[in-house]
This record gives sequence, C-alpha cells and structure tokens, in this order.
Amino acid sequence: MLDIAEQLELLRQRIAARNESDLPVNYLQHVAITQTGDVFNLDFYGECFDESYEDLLSTLATPEVAPCIRSLILRGPDEGANGTQNWDITPLLATDAMFSQLETFSIQLNQPAAHNRPIIGSDADEDEGGILAQLLAKSPRIQELTVPSAPNAAFFEVGQRPIRFLSVDAGYDTQDFVHNLAKSSCFPNLQCLEWGEYHETYLDNYSINCTPTKHYQEMFHSNAFDSVQRFVWRNPVCTDSDIQALQALRPNLQLLVVYYSDHYA
Repeated sequence: MLDIAEQLELLRQRIAARNESDLPVNYLQHVAITQTGDVFNLDFYGECFDESYEDLLSTLATPEVAPCIRSLILRGPDEGANGTQNWDITPLLATDAMFSQLETFSIQLNQPAAHNRPIIGSDADEDEGGILAQLLAKSPRIQELTVPSAPNAAFFEVGQRPIRFLSVDAGYDTQDFVHNLAKSSCFPNLQCLEWGEYHETYLDNYSINCTPTKHYQEMFHSNAFDSVQRFVWRNPVCTDSDIQALQALRPNLQLLVVYYSDHYA
C-alpha cells in the first residue's frame, strides 16, 4: 500500500497532467505539497468545479490521509457561474475520517476586482448549510480559519476549539454571525477576528440584509470578544459615530475598518 507521501505525490501529478499546453499561466491548476515531519501542508490552485478539485477532496477525505493534513488552502482563478464561485467542500467531509492534525483551513475571500464572488455551497445551492460546523467538528486542533461564507448557528455549538485567527466574509447571508459569536463561548483563544459585511451593493436597499448595529454592540460587550486583540472590519454600513462608540467600548482593541467597492461601470 502506498504511504501518504506517495499518495499525495500521485495526486499532484494527476492534477498537473490535466493542464492543457495552451492554458494561460493564471489558469494552470496545481497543488503544492510540503511535508513537515509526519504531516502535510497543501496549497491548491484551480477551478472549484473541475475534476482536479474533486480529486483533491476525495483523496484528502480518506481515513488514512485526513489525519495527516496540517493545512489546506483552496484558491483559484476568477471563474464561476452567474457571478458566483461555489466552493463545495461537502466531499471533504463525506467520510468518517477526522482531520485530527488540521490547524489551518483557508478558502480565498472575495477580491474587489473579482467578477465572481467566492462562497461555500454546492453548485445548486448558495446556502452554507452548516457545512462549516461539520468541518469544525472534524478538526479539534484548528487554529486558523478563513472562509468566504458566514457559518450558521451550528458552528458555535460544536464545542471549544483553539482558533486564534478567524476571517469570515458574509457571502450571500450573514446568518447572524456577529450575534451568534457574541453569545458563544467556544473560541477562548481568539486573538484576531476579520469580518466582511454583506456587500451586495448592486441590490436596492441591500443594507437591510447587513448586520444591525445592535449586534455589534452585543459583540463588543460580550465575554466572547474579551480575548480579541485585533478586529478587521470590511465594508461596515454602520455610521462613523457608531464605529467610534464601539471603539470606545474597547479602547485597547486594534480596530481596522476597510472599505472597497465592487461597482463596475
């Protein structure tokens, strides 16, 4: 039977072999694999609806490989359907395998110049559907998590996890992420929180789907926020006075507010 390093090397070769000779450089799919001791770090670049992505997830989900993955990064070119880039991670979690050594999991976030918004969901469903709670349940050592869709309430019911860095974009639904985080006690080691507000600015009255100011007030007052040293806040719809009032509640918090536009002429 092939050992883990050999299985991952064959995966790398299969993915590389699927590239056509005339593909532009930014469309060349690949996976970089770095072994550190007995664990492996993977950085995948490719289209999330392609055979190579399916191959990657099915390989990593096997009971012998999953416990040996320390980090997994998923990213790709600006491709999608109807303005959406669906990263369906369901096959990764479809077996009984545990990611017992997984410390870092990252899916690329939305970029200001992108034409396709990354989200977590199947091609037929734009709802996160609790899949991130399943990932958390299988990853007891996870410390860094970056995802382009807000998890639902089940994410906060898995139990304590040693997450230090949490970066979340709302995607197409905030799912009351800030409110649920404020009520939680599952991330006592959280030091850096990044939150990208719902930002479908092309929709009329899009701000009604954004996080209410009162939810931010709950979070800033909560015990769940006590360990946070840095808060990166992307595209808030709160007023400047609201932001200043929140900062006053946590004067020692490093607060970075970032605005960008997805408008195309």
